[in-house]
Amino acid sequence: MRSTSVTLLSFLVLTFCCVAVAAQERDAPAKDQAKSPADLQSLIKAFSGKWSLQVKFEPSSDMPKGFEGSGEETWRPGPGGYTLLEEERLPFPKGNGYLLGIIWWDETAKSIHGMECNNQLPYTCDLKGALNDIAISWDGKQFVINEQETHGNKKWLWHEVWSDISETSFTQTGDVQGTDGHSTRVMTIHGTKSSERAGTP
Repeated sequence: MRSTSVTLLSFLVLTFCCVAVAAQERDAPAKDQAKSPADLQSLIKAFSGKWSLQVKFEPSSDMPKGFEGSGEETWRPGPGGYTLLEEERLPFPKGNGYLLGIIWWDETAKSIHGMECNNQLPYTCDLKGALNDIAISWDGKQFVINEQETHGNKKWLWHEVWSDISETSFTQTGDVQGTDGHSTRVMTIHGTKSSERAGTP
């Protein structure tokens, strides 16, 4: 009888240990998700929410008189805090532009990467640019995107900066820089935090 009791007790202890180990393995992904890189988490905190935009395009060959209008965008974290999604509507003379920005943490490169999908582009999402042409940086004060562009035989750099970032506002600028180093302002956007609940623009 005593031998049977010892055997039963051993079986119960072994079963409890197996259940505990299984529970730990099951909870492991959730623990990993809580350890998202600090710089991406800081970026998510700075931009999450819905913003109204006042947009100004400088005069150019495409827009001789320039153009001004209003738009909106929403920033929100993806599952686990490993991505940041931007959904944006921008005004253009010929109609609205709709953009989806996808920003993520690259564990191998130990850096932030991104890709843009834009209804103004013939291929919508720029997969090649995301892999080879886009460099993103965030120092806690400025969010910067540099993208190498090629049109025909001409190469230039698109330089986009979010600055003066606060809980309720930011300034966003877009410049084109040629191979000679000369830079031309293309647009300026002033963002204001909306009191509305964040959603898709």
